[in-house]
Amino acid sequence: MCGIIGYAGTKNAHGVLIDGLKALEYRGYDSSGLAVFTQGKINTVKAQGKIKNLEALLKEDIGTCGIAHTRWATHGEANVVNAHPHTIGMVTLVHNGIIENADELRQTYQQKGIIFVSNTDTETAAALLNDFVSQGMNKIDACLRAGKYLKGSYALAILFADEPETIYAMRKDSPLILGLSDDGNYVASDVSAFLKATNKILELEEHEVVRLTRSQVEIFNQQGKAERDWHTSCRELSGLDKNGFDSYLLKEIHEQPLAIKRTLAAYMNESFDDFETLMPDLTTVDFIYFVACGSACHAGMLAKHWFEKLAHIRCACECASEFRYGNPPLDQNTLVVLISQSGETADTLAALRMCRKKGIKTVAIVNVEGSSIAKEADVYLPTLAGIEVSVATTKAYTCQVAVLTLFCIHAAIQRHQLPIKDQKQLLADLNRLPALMADLIRNDTISQFADQIGDAHNVFFIGRGLDYAQSLEGSLKLKEISYIHSEAYAAGELKHGTISLIEAGTPVLALISDAALAAKTFSNMAEVKARGAKLLLVIREDLYQHQTGMDTHLKLPKVHPLLQGIISIIPYQLLAYHLAKRHGCDLDQPRNLAKSVTVE
Repeated sequence: MCGIIGYAGTKNAHGVLIDGLKALEYRGYDSSGLAVFTQGKINTVKAQGKIKNLEALLKEDIGTCGIAHTRWATHGEANVVNAHPHTIGMVTLVHNGIIENADELRQTYQQKGIIFVSNTDTETAAALLNDFVSQGMNKIDACLRAGKYLKGSYALAILFADEPETIYAMRKDSPLILGLSDDGNYVASDVSAFLKATNKILELEEHEVVRLTRSQVEIFNQQGKAERDWHTSCRELSGLDKNGFDSYLLKEIHEQPLAIKRTLAAYMNESFDDFETLMPDLTTVDFIYFVACGSACHAGMLAKHWFEKLAHIRCACECASEFRYGNPPLDQNTLVVLISQSGETADTLAALRMCRKKGIKTVAIVNVEGSSIAKEADVYLPTLAGIEVSVATTKAYTCQVAVLTLFCIHAAIQRHQLPIKDQKQLLADLNRLPALMADLIRNDTISQFADQIGDAHNVFFIGRGLDYAQSLEGSLKLKEISYIHSEAYAAGELKHGTISLIEAGTPVLALISDAALAAKTFSNMAEVKARGAKLLLVIREDLYQHQTGMDTHLKLPKVHPLLQGIISIIPYQLLAYHLAKRHGCDLDQPRNLAKSVTVE
């Protein structure tokens, strides 16, 4: 959500920090700010809105050490006062996360005469650190001690007024990554903030504290100084360029064939033989929970369907925010699969840690190597989508679906549920999948759907089985990017209340990719058409029947049913793009949203 970048080196800090903030824009924010040591003193500048507003306020500066932040409002409205950095006494800091005992700390320090100027929880962390160093405690000990007092999640980058050219940082449940370069050293919430300068990185561990100068990086924990190994990031700079597209969203939609090809190549070649070494043994597993948030949860819904139908394993798909509080029945034969693009999704990470405490086996399907979920799960199955900048996920989602598909194939083979004939068909269809996706992305029919929807204020998506899960994802894409109210329903549920919302001209998008359910969905289409709906159909090519009453249709290529979900979401991604563009919406940074949800 919020973004942090800190730099201590030889270059102008303003330029480095602004470049870092721009690389973090995709995470979502409503204000920004920075603090830089200038001639031994800390100079802070903050602005509401886009980073360009902050940039316009900056004067020429010779400082070479500072911290900066993009804020996504949690405590306190979006304004300059609540923007970071915040200063109490000799402490200036920026913060990602939520301090859950902020009210208690605020009351304590107000009684001691501390004046808080913002509505944020962040100021209380500054007050706590200032209190400890004012008592004569050294900075490292003050940070380590503060970590015992602060409840909740935090990633903090800190400047102390009496120690110029030095940055301190600490974390719990929110990521911080260090970068080492010839012209200085970096700390950031995401490697993309400094990837143009260096790919030599180190992920700060839970409860660690770092002291960073232009020439030295020292890491400490409760046992003392920690020795850690640096490594090379696999993230690619190419993901940070639009390459001629009008938005990262459209670029990433077009990158899906390559992303799928790269992901498939990491797990298989001409057979499924490598699955045994790459994927966990499922022979003793009798129940699987798929746990995720947002789009990743829709991918989990698809996986639930596949695993039950093909591998004959009972499954459930749960929102992470509900799973961790629902006391789910878990035992030694239960597997929990956690799905996250960033690997830092707060509720999903908390669900993982709950499972670990109970000794439950976990698998992580994550796009970011070295992220908390990837590191802490028993097994890590990477998606190789590359950097995804647009807040609305596209290529990361289809890569999640692809890896879950391969995982299901592995389970079915291991349990002797997938005949050789089906394996051969799957291999053939997997090999032609990228080309089919590329053809579908180039199909301009979906723009006709956008014409039909026009300025509608309400849109409905319907489908059955797997198509219902994809309808949920299509509806989410439309509402998050274009701000058009949309809902998705299991087509068979329309008569149980929802059909009362259908009136003349209401756009209804129907998805049909399952032959066994096609006739039923055709009946539901007739029901909404009889009530004046504008009917838009996305259908597998071999299931198409010419019917009067359809306003527009688009045909999907036929592939093995297990792979259909990777194909069928593409038209809905493009529809959301076309409608958002026509409405003048921000395609990459929709209002109120963040790319990586690192707070609960």
